[in-house]
Amino acid sequence: MSENKVFMDTNVFTEIVDSIGTSASTCVLSDAVLNNVKTWDNTAVGKKMTKLLKDVLQSSKAYNAESAATLPSAYIKMRDSMINVDREAASSIKVETSKR
Repeated sequence: MSENKVFMDTNVFTEIVDSIGTSASTCVLSDAVLNNVKTWDNTAVGKKMTKLLKDVLQSSKAYNAESAATLPSAYIKMRDSMINVDREAASSIKVETSKR
């Protein structure tokens, strides 16, 4: 017997959300590179490089914090939207059966 149901695999989005949250929280650039900048801090180029490194590390930390929260949230919204589309599509299907 036919059913008026459509199924989508939304579990894949749950796995992606979990993976992104975990990856973003563990992907951190090391501050250790700043431990050795004193050797070049006496030059103009060295001072600029130190500032650039600090800016990159700060940007990395900001990106890490934002992506750990924002990306999973976006995928959860997309997953929920797909579930709603699936529900609406399933309820709109009309199945005609022939009587023999």
